[in-house]
Parts: sequence; structure tokens; C-alpha cells
Amino acid sequence: MEDAIFERGFQLFQLKRYQDAINSLKEGLQREPENYFAKSLLVRCYIELDNFEVAEKLNESLLSQFPNEDELFYNRSAIKWHNKDLAKAIEAIDEAIRLDPYRADYFGYKGMILLESKDYQEGLATANDGLELDPNNVLCLNVRAQTLTKLKRNEEAQETINNTLHQDPEGSFSHANVGWVQLEQGNHVDAMHHFKESLKNDPNSRYAQEGMLEAIKAKNFVYRAYLKYAFWISNMKTQNQWFFIIGIYIVYRFLVKSVQFSQYPYLVFLIIVPYLLFALGGWIIGPLSNMILLFHSYGKYLLDKNDKLSGMIFFSCLLVSILSFGLFFGLGQDVFLLISVSALCAIIPLAKGALKEDKYSKIISFAIGAIIICAGLIGPFFTTDLMFLGTVSLLGLVAYTWIGNFLKN
Repeated sequence: MEDAIFERGFQLFQLKRYQDAINSLKEGLQREPENYFAKSLLVRCYIELDNFEVAEKLNESLLSQFPNEDELFYNRSAIKWHNKDLAKAIEAIDEAIRLDPYRADYFGYKGMILLESKDYQEGLATANDGLELDPNNVLCLNVRAQTLTKLKRNEEAQETINNTLHQDPEGSFSHANVGWVQLEQGNHVDAMHHFKESLKNDPNSRYAQEGMLEAIKAKNFVYRAYLKYAFWISNMKTQNQWFFIIGIYIVYRFLVKSVQFSQYPYLVFLIIVPYLLFALGGWIIGPLSNMILLFHSYGKYLLDKNDKLSGMIFFSCLLVSILSFGLFFGLGQDVFLLISVSALCAIIPLAKGALKEDKYSKIISFAIGAIIICAGLIGPFFTTDLMFLGTVSLLGLVAYTWIGNFLKN
């Protein structure tokens, strides 16, 4: 009887009905509480449902009883990866590989972690190790295509893509992965085709939905340029990103000082404006594109609730800023200029805050945005020094662009 219940749980797991699988497995465990198969499958169900706290507790309990089960170390790796502990994730999957060195999927999974760690050469080597065990392993092929793209070996990447789609012609993950590879290579039309294929096979794939959003945005040549830059800088190691950003700032300061002491000090604006577009472009482009997609006949259905909120905040603040500036221009009242500046400055912390999943990052973002808004809307009731209030708004924006680098997503 218990075997039938556990078999039912496994079938439900394969159908991706994870909560139903949990209910069935728990029913079986009431009659056979020490069944290893059911407990290990429960861990996988909880991981698929993003209930990592429960998954970790159960998995560690199983590991204390069964320290030589490779799949439990695979589970530990998945949990550590979710918690952004990439070193522990790699340590765990290495142990799984030690216990079962002939399972190609483990090598593909390790390659994915190395991709996120930006260790592309090692990721490629790991994917190749997996393909030596199974030349047709879809996960290893997908990882290989991504790492080759990151390493700018596009011809080899295309060969691997062709092989991947030959092995897995209807795989949702494979088509989504190929879509991202094509997007990074600048082929947004081909990328859109693969994302459509992925969503046809799995309409709920968030990986494909996010890719489709980027492909739709990439129809705009400005966004395509930003996307190219975003891929380029995201492929850098974190310390190199900081060196680049600081280096750009030093060059900017040098040029500003040089122009200020020249015969044409007004040319300083030709330096400041491009720098601000560069410095703030990465902060604005996401919420801006979400606002545009709100009015896109197809794109609006791909936005999740946070994306929609971000787009609505961007639109609302921008509208308030434009209307207030119009009133300032028409009535000559400085308070409307203050409101316009404050609404503009509040766009980044409020719109970016709406995209944050981390509770504390969201609170900090909204708090800074609220301070900026209050400086413009409420501040004039308490002081006539509008210049001070405008400075508060601008400093709030500058502070957030620095603090935001340390906030979690």
C-alpha cells in the first residue's frame, strides 16, 4: 500500500504538481516514517517550491543518517546556491561528483554555478568533462554554449547550440538558454524565436519570460546598446567592475576640472550630461523599459507584479515632474520646480525598490524615495529655503546610487 502511495508521489513530482506530491509522500510517511526515497523526494519538492528553509532542514537530517548519498549533496548545493553561498554550493556538488563521478548532470550543474561565479574557463572545462561522460547531455551542452559565448568564442558556441537543439528540439530550458545566448550575441530576432518556442512548451517558465521581455525591449536600438553594455560589464569580475566605474569617475573629474579652467567653461555640460547618462543609465533603464512595456500589447502580460509596480511608479513620478515643471514655467513659482526635481530624483529609489525581493532592501529603497518626495511636497510647509530642499532631494538620489550597490535584489 505504501509503495503505491510513494509511486503516486513520484508521478506527481514528474508532472510538476509538487504540492500534491508532498501531500502524497507525507501520507505514505505516516505509515512508513523512515522511507528514504520519500524523504529525499520531499526535499526536491520543497526546493522546486522555493521552500528552501524546510528543504535544508530535512536534507541535513537525511545527510546525518546517510552521509554517502550523492543526491543529498546535490540538494545541499542547490540550497546553498539559492542562498548565494557559491563557495559552499561548489563544495557540495564536488562531494556529489566524488561519490558518483559518472553522472554528467552533476558536471552540468557545477558548470552553471561556475557561470554565476564568472569562472568561465573552469565552467567550460567542467561542462566538457560532463560531455565526455555523455556527449548528448543537454545540461552540459547548454552550459557549454553559454560559457563559449561569455568567452567570445561565438562560432564554437553556435556549433554547440545546433547540437543542443538537435538533442533537445522541444526542450523549454534549451530554447530559453539558446535565446539568452543569441541575445548576448546581439541577435534579438533569433532570441525572440527561441523564447517563443520555450514558452510554447512551458508557458510558466520564468527564465523564458524574462528573456522574452529583454528581446522585446531590444527592438529599441537604445535599449540594444544598453543591453550590449550590460552583458559586457556583467561578465567582468566584481573587482574589475569597481575598477572600471571608479576609473570612469576619475576621468570625468579630471575632464571637468580641465574644462572649468579653460576658455570655454560652459562646455562642462558636454561632459556632465554624458557622464550622468552613463552613471544613471543602468539605474533607469530597467524601470523605464517596464513603463514602456505597460503600454505594449504583448509585453504587459510578461511583467510580474513587481515589474508592473516599478513601471507605474516610473510613469507617475515622471508625469508629476513634467506637470510640475510646466506649472513652474507657466506660473513662475519656484515651489513647482522643487516638486519637479524631487519627483525626478525619487524615480530611481522608488522604482528600483519595487523590483527588490529582499525585504530590507525594499524598505531602504522606499524610505529614501519617501524622504525625497517629502522634501519636495511637505518641506515647503516648514521652510522657505527651497534651495536646501532641492539639495536634500539631489543628495538623496546620489546617496541611493551608492547605497544601492550594496543592497540585495
